[in-house]
Amino acid sequence: MYRQFALEGEVHAVLDCVPLAVRRKLDLAELKISLAGWQTLSRAERLALCHLPVDTDEDVAVYAEVLRGFAARAGVALTPLAEAPVRRAAWDRDAVIARLRDRLGPEGALDEAALGRLAELTEEERYALVKLADPKRGPEKLRALLGELGLIRGAGGASLPGCSAGGASPPG
Repeated sequence: MYRQFALEGEVHAVLDCVPLAVRRKLDLAELKISLAGWQTLSRAERLALCHLPVDTDEDVAVYAEVLRGFAARAGVALTPLAEAPVRRAAWDRDAVIARLRDRLGPEGALDEAALGRLAELTEEERYALVKLADPKRGPEKLRALLGELGLIRGAGGASLPGCSAGGASPPG
């Protein structure tokens, strides 16, 4: 099972957008797929890409090979990730704390209890925090995720519309 964030709404039922969990897998595979390309893949292929593991370097290599095979079958172009190579350290606990402090500022900083809970988060959850804390994004989805993860009060888990929850790679 892969991590399905409530803030992504119906994305997981339909798979019309790239879920955050798959974005992490694509980053680790150092590949990008456009939203149109993702939607061209069959639902079964998109579902497989959601569920395939990327826990080890071998898993990531298999994931990339499977993705390339699906894309070739569907005539979908994949592009190398410009920021490659991607390291898991980019969303470790310290990286998440730094990104959240930069994004939220002193008035929105997490309390000590929430900072302690960061160590309990999964890699997928930490990745989502880093992605949604990007200054190019609005704060709504980050606050919803912080609430969903129990890191702040009163912001929890609401579904927000659209593919921009980090759910879609930009076209081309």
